Amino acid sequence: MAAGVACWVFIYPTDVMRSRLYAASAAGYHGNAWQVVRQMHAEQGWRAFYKGFTITTLRAGPVAAFILPVYDVVLEQLNKLSF
Repeated sequence: MAAGVACWVFIYPTDVMRSRLYAASAAGYHGNAWQVVRQMHAEQGWRAFYKGFTITTLRAGPVAAFILPVYDVVLEQLNKLSF
């Protein structure tokens, strides 16, 4: 789990920026990623890039607990079909 959290520490700001860029383009804004980064930093500082980080990392455990066994079962069933 620590590896997953460490990964999210680096990836999460990019994900937040992507979400803001998509939301801005849906609202008619046609700027680029750097403009979104500058605006986020100007309005809220570096904390803007980690909004929702705590809930995302808390969510990671239950999601993994569900996804991994389902993946194993599906893989086993597909192997039985011998594609």
